[in-house]
Amino acid sequence: MSKKLQVEILGRRYALQGDSDQAYAQELASYVGKKMQDISEHSHGSPFSKLAILSAINIAHELFQLKHRQKESDSAIAGKTRHMIETIEEQFEMVDERAS
Repeated sequence: MSKKLQVEILGRRYALQGDSDQAYAQELASYVGKKMQDISEHSHGSPFSKLAILSAINIAHELFQLKHRQKESDSAIAGKTRHMIETIEEQFEMVDERAS
């Protein structure tokens, strides 16, 4: 069930609606706020909207990097799994040959 939530980002309050609990919504808002604060330290005097867009791009970049690493990890695991299965199958073949 969708709930109405309130969060604060850099002193501005926002009303959200979603299935998350208040603590999780605030954790997300704090993360966004931290990103915006970090960018504002390097972009003095930038408007709030610019900080928001740059933060969104940075967060999207983090997401894409994580997805890429996950894909690489999944591929490596699949390769190792295939190798293990091939090794086990070879062992079974050797056992079958000895039993014949």
